[in-house]
Amino acid sequence: MHLTIIGGSGFVGKSFIDSFNRGLLNRYSIKSLTIICRNKIITSKKKYLNLKKIRIIYDDVSKTKKLPKSDLFIYAAETTKVSKYNNVIKIKKNHKKAINNFCKLIKNFKDSRTLYISSGSVTNNFFSHNPDTLYKKIYSKLKLYSESRIKTLHKFNIKTSIARCFSFIGPWLPTNQHYVLGNFISDAQYKKKIIIRSKNLVYRSYMYADDMVDWLMKILINANLTCKTYNVGSDREIEIKKLAALVVSLFNKKIIITTNKIDSKSIDKYIPNISKTKSDLKLKINYNLTKALQLTINKMYNEKKN
Repeated sequence: MHLTIIGGSGFVGKSFIDSFNRGLLNRYSIKSLTIICRNKIITSKKKYLNLKKIRIIYDDVSKTKKLPKSDLFIYAAETTKVSKYNNVIKIKKNHKKAINNFCKLIKNFKDSRTLYISSGSVTNNFFSHNPDTLYKKIYSKLKLYSESRIKTLHKFNIKTSIARCFSFIGPWLPTNQHYVLGNFISDAQYKKKIIIRSKNLVYRSYMYADDMVDWLMKILINANLTCKTYNVGSDREIEIKKLAALVVSLFNKKIIITTNKIDSKSIDKYIPNISKTKSDLKLKINYNLTKALQLTINKMYNEKKN
């Protein structure tokens, strides 16, 4: 089968490319992979990503007039960069234009299956303490809008599914954005100090990229006309200070961890309930957090181009 990913220049797309190159998608009979994205897929000598076997189409999904022939589609075209959400009118317009155009074009592929990459943030009860930021409000509302558009595709006999994704770890995790674990790893590598600025008790969980790809593929191939929604992530939570200590333990140098005074009554928890996903699709988590961190750090800083 042929797989096409719309919006493949970020963490999800790079993780799929890496898995494809290592043969991890063979179990799903994926023989070819196409990536459609606006931004250039950037790699380096240490974080090398082989693009030779990948068909890359640089295009804007909000403007494109056709999609490549494919059996499976993954829509992951929506940005997570906080700065993009400062212009509320523009981000809303671009977001809706893109998902609506995709839904229009996908109607031509009656025998295909489509997976929409949503976010766990759309369900606010996952936060006992959820800072009322403009970014989170807009991001979550737009994700829900896209979910609603994907769900209408059953009228055109298009099989769909939705994955509400939580937090992940892997060699393609950004280390210079708003991802706390990526920041910890970067600080441990290049600095002598990790600073935890949160004044709340923070709990997170992380799924390794290989598990993420496997789960998303399973959800995709089981897409149907009822458009089921599944949570994707790890349910093995860790408090953020302990997370920093775990990162530090994997570096062979002295690194100081500093924190603010913590209000133990204020809790920020972002942990998925994955019981339905595991039960329905017979899935499991293969990598614990320590192993995932070891693999991530090794590939980020030690692996060179062959």
